[in-house]
Amino acid sequence: MRILRRAPLRAAEELRGAALLMAFLVLIVLLAIVYQVHTVTQTDARVTRNEITRSTMDLALQSVMLQVYEDLAEDARAAQSDEEGAAGGPGGDAATPEAPPVGAGEAGELARNPETVDSMMDSWFAPQSTNFGDIQVRIFVRDENSKYNVLNMINPDEEVAEEAYNRVVRILDNFREETDFDLTSTEAEEVATAMQEYMQDRRTVADIPRATFLNGDEELDDQVLPLTFREFRLLEPFEDHMFMDFFGEDDERIHGIEAFLTIYTAPAVGPEEANSGRPSATGGWTVNMNTAPLAVLAGLIDDRQIDFRLWDEIKEYRNEDEEPLEEEESEDGLGPEEAEPMLDEFGEEILPTKIFDSLDELEELFEFQDLDEEEKTTVRDLLRVDSDVFEIVLAARISTRAETADEMEFESRTEREKFFRSGEHLVRVVRSIVWRREVEDDIEIVPLVPWEVLDNAPLQVLDKPEDE
Repeated sequence: MRILRRAPLRAAEELRGAALLMAFLVLIVLLAIVYQVHTVTQTDARVTRNEITRSTMDLALQSVMLQVYEDLAEDARAAQSDEEGAAGGPGGDAATPEAPPVGAGEAGELARNPETVDSMMDSWFAPQSTNFGDIQVRIFVRDENSKYNVLNMINPDEEVAEEAYNRVVRILDNFREETDFDLTSTEAEEVATAMQEYMQDRRTVADIPRATFLNGDEELDDQVLPLTFREFRLLEPFEDHMFMDFFGEDDERIHGIEAFLTIYTAPAVGPEEANSGRPSATGGWTVNMNTAPLAVLAGLIDDRQIDFRLWDEIKEYRNEDEEPLEEEESEDGLGPEEAEPMLDEFGEEILPTKIFDSLDELEELFEFQDLDEEEKTTVRDLLRVDSDVFEIVLAARISTRAETADEMEFESRTEREKFFRSGEHLVRVVRSIVWRREVEDDIEIVPLVPWEVLDNAPLQVLDKPEDE
């Protein structure tokens, strides 16, 4: 008798290894899920760290910004005390105080400008640096009154508006003279025309939204004042490089348009104009001759009317060495007090130079003496010696690589500015535009632009190359 045995079950040849393959696929899916979770977690951690870093940088910038506000206010309070001293002294008149002599200041200081004047010898003018732990902050302040206000191009008086238009054209033609990025006269006219038309009627650029103001005037409904100068960046003739400061060949300093033109020097907070219901503007038609770049000065009046040599002489005058005041005896009577010189951001002494402490000092210039009275009046009407609107630019830097102490030492302004532009660090650049005004015997700092993030750090406009 044959015993029947069951044959062992065997998988078909084509199904062998299916379980192993399925297990491998499940493992891959699990790895993908784990990797995705890990990636998301790491990304969130990096984003959080970046947010913390940016918040830390912003807090450091805000702290420095508040300190700069206070420094500017103290500078003006010193001017107030000088004016009160001049008015209350022997022969003084409260209505027309005499300007203090050049170099008036604290005992033992080198010759400086009087406190009532704003110039390149003010402490706010020289760039400075400070540190908050790993955050290095560079402070750069320049007065908006050193620039020409383009709002004059829409003055109700057509003759005044035309003169302002011609000034803007000349400044645009001058501001990058002798560089590869210089504007031709035709291009300067196109840019000035675009700004003027934009302010007269924003409908010329239909795709730009228009803000609605509570204090609008139906008669001026077509006229629009820009809230920031960078609104012009949207207009067709403008190119991005016009708003950027950078180094060209051979370390050539090339400046953006905002170093020469402004919209901020005519703040309209004050008594109302008669029968208009609108507050009167407080300025904007003059520039500070102590700080204005040569391109701005030379653009104020056609050189066929006033020779260019006058503006060049103004620039040379404010760069001449100033003789220091005589040193006063110390309180202990043991000898003269030691002078306390101003220092730049590298700790180097800033040698005092001459400044114009009043418009009357123009008479010391040969080219000005050669003008007739009408021409002198024309020049004086466009100049001033003080400033009340300031641009504060802060650049915070955190290094993203290991550095030695030697790498943090700089021998020149150019080296430091290039270092901040090297792309090897985390840099955040912000600015604030403030109006410094007198209110009830005190100084108030009014932010016109409280906080604006910049994509490019401005360069200081120098009267002469750095090596001179």
